[in-house]
Amino acid sequence: MDRQPRLAAFDAVMYGIEGDPILRSVIIALLVLDREPDRELAIDRIERMTLAVPKFRQRVSGSSWSPTPPRWETDPNFDLSYHLRWHRAPVEDGTLRPALTTARRMAEQDFDRARPLWEVTLVSGLPDGRAAVVLKIHHAITDGMGALQLAAALLDLERSPDPVATAKPKAPKAGQLDPLSRAFQGIQYESSSLVRGVTAVATATPGLAYRAIRHPQASAGEALGFAGSATRVLAPASTPLSPIMTGRSLSSHLDYVEVPFADLRAAAKSQGATVNDAYLTIVMGALGRYHGEHGAVVDSLRVNMPINVRPAGDASAGGNAWVPARFPVPVGGADPADQMRRLGPLLRQAREEPALALSQPVYQVLARLPRPVATALAGGLMKGTDFAATNVPGPPIPVYFAGAQVERLMPFAPKGGAAVNFALFTYDGVAQIAVNLDLAAIPDPEVFMGCLRAACDDVLALGRMPAAPKPKARKAPVRRD
Repeated sequence: MDRQPRLAAFDAVMYGIEGDPILRSVIIALLVLDREPDRELAIDRIERMTLAVPKFRQRVSGSSWSPTPPRWETDPNFDLSYHLRWHRAPVEDGTLRPALTTARRMAEQDFDRARPLWEVTLVSGLPDGRAAVVLKIHHAITDGMGALQLAAALLDLERSPDPVATAKPKAPKAGQLDPLSRAFQGIQYESSSLVRGVTAVATATPGLAYRAIRHPQASAGEALGFAGSATRVLAPASTPLSPIMTGRSLSSHLDYVEVPFADLRAAAKSQGATVNDAYLTIVMGALGRYHGEHGAVVDSLRVNMPINVRPAGDASAGGNAWVPARFPVPVGGADPADQMRRLGPLLRQAREEPALALSQPVYQVLARLPRPVATALAGGLMKGTDFAATNVPGPPIPVYFAGAQVERLMPFAPKGGAAVNFALFTYDGVAQIAVNLDLAAIPDPEVFMGCLRAACDDVLALGRMPAAPKPKARKAPVRRD
């Protein structure tokens, strides 16, 4: 019997909660190219990527009411031309807005669930002969760090690399299990996974969690009670802290700011902080300014910050290896130096929070509940988030796609129930903050982006200020015998 891999618990939840469209988990990567790519080479690169990463030729199959997570199965009707589209910008306005508009529309649309969960659109007609590649993948396929590794199959280190001498990997054979085989495989999965799940849960939580995982179907009430308890630990409230960014919708606005990475690093160093501390200071400064523009007073906002748990040296490009940390962050005053110094210990504490150990048991419970129930629980947890923020380091040198140099490489992370998601990505000496905001929460994106640019200026100015003079060391008194 062909053994088909199951979605891991977290991946299954990310896939299943989309019964509520507000919680769609779509990652968009926008690559801005200095010229139009070679068409044949672009097709070849994308096809090789689908052969190197099996999930690009697999679809998700499973029942929304089954306690067993869905399976990845090879699509018997895989058609590369369906996933690869070509689009010419209708008007050249001198900006990258046409490419961002294409990316936004792709982000707002759901996938065809009968096919693999990814799409690529190549956009031509941008200013000065530029072009763009918009890659859309479902979060169940991979996370930000995994996507970066996945890009290695798509990108080159030089504009005109030597022709690929190695033969293409063979396409996987498509095959579907009959109902009896599916049931048998599900029983096998439950038998093995429950042992692992019980061990993990028993380590993190006592009695109640053990019974909820061990007997999910017979004790749905206990399982729901445990999931609710763990949810309260991970996210104390289900409503936003912001008094103005309260609306949620499917409508998005994608935008970005970019600054020299050396300047951002210098600003952090000036305060004895990390680049991530400086980045979050910019984010909090922008959010504080935006609330001020609307006459709103807010002391803190709740963030959803992914904590990477991918083992060092893990070169896999599939699946998710992070746990969500949700906690309130003080908005702070007008002094970015003071805010940066306050944020450092708070962020370190969040990364070491013992309650994060409950994440895996929680998602094991949610993955075994009927999807409508899991969606309701996860939605209550995610929609209480004011903003999300992630930080992914990118290539420090230029990379190329099908003969064109990548000038900008920006990931737009899913809102996932938040009003806005910020994503910091460093590439070739430039720090780019990509913003995916909900227009129901932030109906004036131009005002918001102005606040973000001003917050960037405030933080970068710290790196240009002269360092405070060090106190002179006292000379030891000379002994005179």
